[in-house]
Amino acid sequence: MALLISVSEFWEDEKVWRQWVQTELPEMDVRVYPDDGDVNEIKYVATWKHPHGILKQYPNLKAILSLGAGVDHILSDPDLPEDLPIVRLVDPKLTHEMCFHALHWVLHFHSDHFLYMKQQMDKKWKQQGSIQPEDRTVGIMGLGNIGRGIGDSIVNQGFKVLGWGANQKSSLGDIQYFFGDEQLGDFLEKTDILINVLPLTEGTTNILRKQELQRLPRGAFIINMGRGGIVNETDLLTLLEEGHITAAAMDVFEEEPLSVNSPLWSHPSVYITPHIAGQSNPQSSAKTIAANIRRIEDGKLPFPIYNITKGY
Repeated sequence: MALLISVSEFWEDEKVWRQWVQTELPEMDVRVYPDDGDVNEIKYVATWKHPHGILKQYPNLKAILSLGAGVDHILSDPDLPEDLPIVRLVDPKLTHEMCFHALHWVLHFHSDHFLYMKQQMDKKWKQQGSIQPEDRTVGIMGLGNIGRGIGDSIVNQGFKVLGWGANQKSSLGDIQYFFGDEQLGDFLEKTDILINVLPLTEGTTNILRKQELQRLPRGAFIINMGRGGIVNETDLLTLLEEGHITAAAMDVFEEEPLSVNSPLWSHPSVYITPHIAGQSNPQSSAKTIAANIRRIEDGKLPFPIYNITKGY
C-alpha cells in the first residue's frame, strides 16, 4: 500500500513532505510524483496543485487529501475520478499562520504604516493622527474555523469585529454576525477593514464586484487572503484609482501565479504576497494526514470531507 505526494513547483520541497508523512506513517510506502512506481499500489494521494490528469492513473485510489485548506486546486482537474472522498486540511498551525497574516495587515493599515512607507520614499516627516481600535471596525467574510480564529485574535486587540457568511450561525461571542445576500450590504457598510477568507464556491465567485465594494465606507481597506476569484480585480483597481478604497493587501488572485502583465503589481496602493497567508506546516500537517488515513483504513470517515452541496 502506497501514498503518493504531488506538489506544485512553486510550493514547498516535496521531499520535506515525504519525510514527515513517512515519519507519521512508517507502515506505508510514501512516494513522490513522478516516481509513483506500480500505479496499482497507490491508495492515497496527498497533493497541492497536482498535474491535471494524473489521478485517473491510479485504479485503487481510496481518497485524495489536500495539503492546504482549499480543494479548488483538486476540483479544477477535468479528469478528477468520481466518487472519491476529497479531504480538506484543517491544521492548528495553518490557522495560526492565517491569524498572523490577517493581524499583520490590520495593524499595518490601522496604524498608517502604508502612509509612512510612502512618506519615507519622499523623505517626508509627518505624524498622522491616531484612531483607537474600538473606533475601527474589521469585517470578516467567511466565519469557518480560520475566519473565527482570525476574528477572535482581532477582538483581543480591541477592535470591533463583524462577520458575514452564507448561512446563519449560532452565537459567535464578541463577533456580530451577518448572513445571506440580504445582509451583505449592511455588513459592508459597517466595515472599515475587510478581510476575505471565503472558500471559492459557485455562490462566492465574483461576489465582491464594484457594486458591492462601493458599499464599503470611503477610505476602506481590503485584505484578500481566502481564494482568488472572489474579489473582482478589475473593479478593485477602479475603486483604488477613485480613492474609494485606500489600499489592498492581496495574497490570492484569480490567476496564480499572478501574470507579470497584471496592473496589480505596479499599483502604489496594492501590497502583493504569493499565496503565503496560510502556509501548511509539513510536520504538523503530516499528523493530520496520517490520522485521516488511519480513519479510512479502520472503516471510518476522514474529516473534513469536501461537501459538494456546500462547495467547501
